Amino acid sequence: MLTYDDAHALLHRYGGDSPWIRHCMAVSRVAARVGALMMPKYGLDVDYLTVGALLHDIGRYKTHDPIMHGVEGYRLLTSLGHHREAFICASHILCGMSRAEASRFGLPDQDFLPLDMEQRLVPMLDSLVEFDKPTTLEQRVLSINRRYHDKAWFLVRMQQAAATARGLLEELDLELGISLEQVAAEALSSEGAS
Repeated sequence: MLTYDDAHALLHRYGGDSPWIRHCMAVSRVAARVGALMMPKYGLDVDYLTVGALLHDIGRYKTHDPIMHGVEGYRLLTSLGHHREAFICASHILCGMSRAEASRFGLPDQDFLPLDMEQRLVPMLDSLVEFDKPTTLEQRVLSINRRYHDKAWFLVRMQQAAATARGLLEELDLELGISLEQVAAEALSSEGAS
């Protein structure tokens, strides 16, 4: 598995100083904070969660398409031998894709559905960060709907993904007794961002 430092170097190698890197860094900061809170109860691999969150959008070096950036990230990381992290790139798209959906976009003939809590968390945490600022899941969904208003299939599927993320967020808020949206906001505050 990649270390955080290796993943950070890889992100910058492919993204340079592109603005989307700030989003990846912010999602990773939120993942580190949420992972630390959840680790005692869930036994999370916080390093894997943080690295996966850091690299989830690395495919944006090639495209900003809402689906294909995950596919390109998967292809890149797979070609570099980072299969576990590559899976997160593909499975964070729409909170997971079935075999049929994955094949449609040129991924291997298999399901790309999150298998563990770390993989389930990355797309949900991604939904709590707009560019590099905290947001709510509902505001992020509205923003994505505005951005991709001309992609009907994607918007229908995005509603299903939003329901998946919403369900996980509500489940974890209840189990942990805290608001993960608030945790994300705190992680990205001026003190949390330093």
